[in-house]
Amino acid sequence: MSQPQLRVNSPIVTLLLFLAVIFFFILQISLNPKPRQGTTVYEFPEGADVAVVGGTTAALLASLEAAENGAQVFLFPNGQELGEDAAFLFQEGLAAALTPPQEELGIELTPEIFGEIIAENGGWLNNPPILESFQEASPLFYHRFEKICGLTLESLPDPAQKPYLHFSGDPLNGSLFKQQLLLNLSKSPVIVKKEKVREILYSPEEAIESLLVEKAPEETYPIYFRAVILADGGYSGDLQRWHDYMPPANLIVLRPSQKGEGLKLAEKMGVDLAQMGFFGKKCLLYNSDNKEHGVLPSEPWDNTYLLNKNGTFLKWSESTPDEVFNFITHSPPAGVYLFFSGENIYIEKASAYDAFFHRFEDPEQLASALSLEDMSLISGERLFPPYYAAHLRAGIDYTLGGILTTPNGEVKKDGKIIKGLYAAGEIIGGLHGKAMLPGMPLSETLYSAENSGKAAAEYAQR
Repeated sequence: MSQPQLRVNSPIVTLLLFLAVIFFFILQISLNPKPRQGTTVYEFPEGADVAVVGGTTAALLASLEAAENGAQVFLFPNGQELGEDAAFLFQEGLAAALTPPQEELGIELTPEIFGEIIAENGGWLNNPPILESFQEASPLFYHRFEKICGLTLESLPDPAQKPYLHFSGDPLNGSLFKQQLLLNLSKSPVIVKKEKVREILYSPEEAIESLLVEKAPEETYPIYFRAVILADGGYSGDLQRWHDYMPPANLIVLRPSQKGEGLKLAEKMGVDLAQMGFFGKKCLLYNSDNKEHGVLPSEPWDNTYLLNKNGTFLKWSESTPDEVFNFITHSPPAGVYLFFSGENIYIEKASAYDAFFHRFEDPEQLASALSLEDMSLISGERLFPPYYAAHLRAGIDYTLGGILTTPNGEVKKDGKIIKGLYAAGEIIGGLHGKAMLPGMPLSETLYSAENSGKAAAEYAQR
């Protein structure tokens, strides 16, 4: 017998298939509706917990700290190379208290003594709450740096004069420091954004609400954040904008990337600034042929003068560093020199700086080469050949002033904290006075980045 055949009612199947197709198209339209003519399609606004503005070491460390504390972080380098100041910070060393190298040498440098050294060196022009907080945190700097990059600053080259100052046995480790920072960033959840930050915007409650960013010329839009950290460095590359009394003649910008963009953003908001008139000044020997420079020795050489084209001169041994700096910056452009005569000084002192000095055998040759208008120094002092002269320049390598903050990095306006706005690194002021101890830039970066990153993350997640 033949097997029974399954009968299919083809009209019913066709109807079911038709209904399935109709249902599919209705579902697609509901999920992807086309806007009606004359209507606007709204996109969900972009945002995160914390924005960090800058590409400096402080910006990287603040971003990592905020992320470690649970915040979603966007990092805006704002035109800076990531970690651009890492080598500078590393070569300056680390200032810290109660470290293993100090213990090995029997140095009892307590945080309190360290704080007194900082204040005294800076002329006691400090923000007391920040200085107190900084000195309390100073025993943590040594091990925190080691944890961040795996490098140890085991050397105290001058324990008698600078018992707080630590260096690496291998100066090339500065590049490893930067590499490790970038590696840490690449492994973190921090999102690096290419947009340029144009403005910081408030909410109606006068708390930070968003950043106005530029994706392309004349194309701006807001990105929403609960907290913003400004950390793009100082303003030594844009000094005249803030201090037009600083003569540009003979002045070398030692850190041109420090444009102070974050400081400009803060200035628009009317934030409180501190100690804006103090700079890290350097007097430099300059090679006009290859444009290289070297730092002028801190100890003056006997019978050595600063001389300019006008014939004005200073005796170096009788001048303060500020007087030397001012003489250089107020001399005619490309017309100021370090000058001495005779072989003794050259052999004993100047031969180590041979690349910067020119030798002249007679006064006429010297006057012609240096375009001197007045020879009274040479004739009046009865100096004898051979003569040696080197070009001089001045330089600014960092700025001591900036945004006034609390120890947690909270930015102030008219003495009151701006909710959600923080700052870290060289953009802040108040820890130093008229001068900065060697090793403090790196220590200040570690301190302020950790405090602001943690505080911003906690605020953003309330």
